[in-house]
Amino acid sequence: MQKLSRLLLKAGFIPVVWFLFWSALGAAFAPGYDSIRQQVSELGLVGGLPELCEQISGLGVGLAFVAFAIGLWATSDRKIAVGALAWIVFGVAMISNGVWRMGSPMHGLYAIGVINLIAPAMSCLDSTTLRNDRTAYAVTAFVSVAGIVYLWLNLLGLDPQDFKGLTQRVFSSINSIWPFAIAMLSLRRQTALPQPRESRRSVA
Repeated sequence: MQKLSRLLLKAGFIPVVWFLFWSALGAAFAPGYDSIRQQVSELGLVGGLPELCEQISGLGVGLAFVAFAIGLWATSDRKIAVGALAWIVFGVAMISNGVWRMGSPMHGLYAIGVINLIAPAMSCLDSTTLRNDRTAYAVTAFVSVAGIVYLWLNLLGLDPQDFKGLTQRVFSSINSIWPFAIAMLSLRRQTALPQPRESRRSVA
């Protein structure tokens, strides 16, 4: 079980790299597409290879978030880990981005992905180890505040039109920093724990 949870936690390393790679590749094959001005989902409207890259990006990121969340749940202190559940819901929302095109309400599952705003903090509350770790706290605070700032910019229409693609990529990457950092911390901590000794038989 421990080996499986370690493997699942390692999925936390995937989202930020996967998202940036496939979105960049799709943009490279989309004539007239501007990564600074246009969001990744707009690649799905281009068709062809750019659309395929956008779909692969959404599916891969979503599956990685779900896998990481299951591993996180296995290492939490609670039977019902709300933080891990929030990451699972967010992952499913990302998967939907790879299935439905931009413009459909199913793209993002009716914006249910906004649950990522509470996922880092709730995950810390679910785990005594994370709650008492200064680095985990700092990463959680940074990612949570960044998420609120990005939502605030969009709600007030302050996200600059000429930089919507850039801001999306920056804040999406920041959100993906949390599973990356927590996976690293958790795996390092598990490695540092003393291994149980095998019981020795007494010699008569």
